[in-house]
Amino acid sequence: MLQTKDTPTQIEQANVRLAREHFAAESAHDAARTLATLADDIMYRVVASGEIVRGKEAVAKYYDVWWTDLHDVCSEIKRLVVAGEWVICENVATATHLGPWLGIPPTGKRVVQNLCAVLRFREGLMTEETVYYDQVERIRQVGSVFTLDGLPLRIPAGPVVTTQ
Repeated sequence: MLQTKDTPTQIEQANVRLAREHFAAESAHDAARTLATLADDIMYRVVASGEIVRGKEAVAKYYDVWWTDLHDVCSEIKRLVVAGEWVICENVATATHLGPWLGIPPTGKRVVQNLCAVLRFREGLMTEETVYYDQVERIRQVGSVFTLDGLPLRIPAGPVVTTQ
């Protein structure tokens, strides 16, 4: 039987504070602040694209590209769960497509994306971040046309989620 506790431990509370600081720093596009939340051996994985980036230097380069292509990207935590060294965040990210993201030329369109980030912490720093989101939804929002055997595919728009 799974037991639950009412009060997070001090380590869990610290992990939650660091998760919140990490997303605030990312949203501010503050590289120094963002990197300060990460362990040197950070592993950053985007499930939708299959990308895995390892180490602070490589992650810093990833952020540079991301913050250029999706210039005003901002991630807001909607729900958060903590369990020991793990913090799971349900976020809504918003951005404007201003760079050649995934090889798609800039469209200037606004993207609203629901995502889940699974974070792992060790000794007060993030050691892993795995991000899950619907890549097709993001590509559809920037206005890319999908084809199969040369014919356009109609991908229905899902409900648009807006932040308040």
